[in-house]
Amino acid sequence: MDVGELLSYQPNRGTKRPRDEEEEEIKARRKQTSAREHSRHREEESVALEETDDEKKKLLQIIERDGEEEEEEEEPLDESSVKKMILTFEKRSYKNQELRIKFPDNPEKFMESELDLNDIIQEMHVIATMPDLYHLLVELNAVQSLLGLLGHDNTDILQLLK
Repeated sequence: MDVGELLSYQPNRGTKRPRDEEEEEIKARRKQTSAREHSRHREEESVALEETDDEKKKLLQIIERDGEEEEEEEEPLDESSVKKMILTFEKRSYKNQELRIKFPDNPEKFMESELDLNDIIQEMHVIATMPDLYHLLVELNAVQSLLGLLGHDNTDILQLLK
């Protein structure tokens, strides 16, 4: 892309504010609409609201079912599950670093690994609630890996580390 093109770029600034005469014309047109048209629009709106209420109820039922399934899937945190979580984090971190080095100009190649890394970091937030398992973070050198991510280019991952 040429620097001249960048400098000459003018974004779309939208439409200008209408003049006073135009505002009066708009108000006059609005007054001309009959009460019958207003009542017709109200009927259409009430039908649409009923449909959205039904859709909302269906969505809430689906969300509740999903929430119940997630509660069943969660396993209690013990040393073995934390070790597994930390090792998964290490693998995903290294994979992300490899792909970022291999394809620095092609984010599509490493986007999936960034999402995986994001997911495991979110899962690791649970460890913060269990101080008796902190020693595993130190023993498995996860602290150094987490500190290494502070220089990561993806700001979403940096936000998760806070």
